[in-house]
Amino acid sequence: MPELTCTARRIGDLESRTEEYELTFSVEGGETKALEIKYQAARAYEINRGLDAAVETAREAISSADLDKRPTDESLAQFAWRALQSVKYEEGSPKTSALEL
Repeated sequence: MPELTCTARRIGDLESRTEEYELTFSVEGGETKALEIKYQAARAYEINRGLDAAVETAREAISSADLDKRPTDESLAQFAWRALQSVKYEEGSPKTSALEL
């Protein structure tokens, strides 16, 4: 089964109230798609906007691999959110996660 991989890394000032992340999505045989997300944790609309952008970027990576798989927006948003949270305190170290398609 093909997998969607997401490499997340926290960027920017780690002491700031604004959290900044870099996400890259890829599927074997497809193009790597990158995205930067920036939000303040107290602003839910900024988090939702970032997750919506992550879902769109993940879909672009899936499409570039010519796959007919269509995971739900909810599953892609949860995947991206977990990836972000996994690197929140990693001080810039990247971490890669995978979602089976």
